[in-house]
Amino acid sequence: EEFKNMPNAKSKKTKHVQPIKKSTIKQERNPSTEECNKPRNHFIKDASSPYTFSYRQYGHTQTITVNQTPDEDTWPGGALWDIGVLLAKVLVMINTPPPLIKNSKELYVERLKAPGLWPSSWKDCKILELGCGVGLTGLVGASLGCRLSLLTDLDAVVEKVTHPNVELNKPSFTRGQQVIAMSLCWGKDDDEQACRNILVNNMKNGSNANVKRKKKKPSSIKVSNDIQIQALENTDPDIVLIGDVAYQHKPGAPSHFDILLSTLLKFTKTRKTTVIFGTRMRMPASADLLEMFREHFEEVVNPPIEAHELDTSFHPHSLGRNSLITIHIFKRKVSSTDL
Repeated sequence: EEFKNMPNAKSKKTKHVQPIKKSTIKQERNPSTEECNKPRNHFIKDASSPYTFSYRQYGHTQTITVNQTPDEDTWPGGALWDIGVLLAKVLVMINTPPPLIKNSKELYVERLKAPGLWPSSWKDCKILELGCGVGLTGLVGASLGCRLSLLTDLDAVVEKVTHPNVELNKPSFTRGQQVIAMSLCWGKDDDEQACRNILVNNMKNGSNANVKRKKKKPSSIKVSNDIQIQALENTDPDIVLIGDVAYQHKPGAPSHFDILLSTLLKFTKTRKTTVIFGTRMRMPASADLLEMFREHFEEVVNPPIEAHELDTSFHPHSLGRNSLITIHIFKRKVSSTDL
């Protein structure tokens, strides 16, 4: 059918034209974005339909719904990727008590609950998601009750996808929580400073609230003010989420890994911050990014979490192949300046 509109090589007007091999034809096609842009996922194959994530906590069912789009101007950030769902499951798991029955079929990764990994109070937790896309993981973090969930991506993605999903899920959040979608282009100082300002203001508001609660004890106010000054010196988030950011890299193309790492290091100055990094080994570059992270961060959960530990659908027996997806939990390596 591709040849039916071509001149007939046997006609008198075109008998001098040599037949053209099909492999040499470069078609000027303009297929729909739905046909072109489909996530290279194991399970979520459709980027044009909403996705609802459900979980149970303390006997109650919570849901977060996100809309997707295959449109070219937001691709691939407009699609939900398998790792986004798995990272959401990590957040739920660290906020859920272990199963009461030891041999329960309920999935539970015990090494995720090692002491010192997570904030002592989730209600005081501040989350920063880099390359959030549709925002599912950060929105689940907010539904679990964190104080601040800061969802960041490129401006077009935030405007057309992330921010509308934040608005869609507002009923899942409580008064006093901040759930913010904003532009953050990795390596761009102005964007990084804008995010830092939000973290600072959130820290100030939280510190002021603590001072007010101790108003009856003058001596406690002075102590709280001292703590407030120290707290403002470290306005890094408690958790940084990064998921499936290596798939865009193409051999010979400029790497975005350096600017991603640069931005990450600015928001993880001490070991206070825990980085949750989900990756799929799609290509050699995926391993390159993981090794770059390991130069500056220590893996504090060993071995890394495999996808099937969070969802049995990803087990090789069910999938028919290895998912090549792992979740890495990092903390910044101690340097001489931290001692």
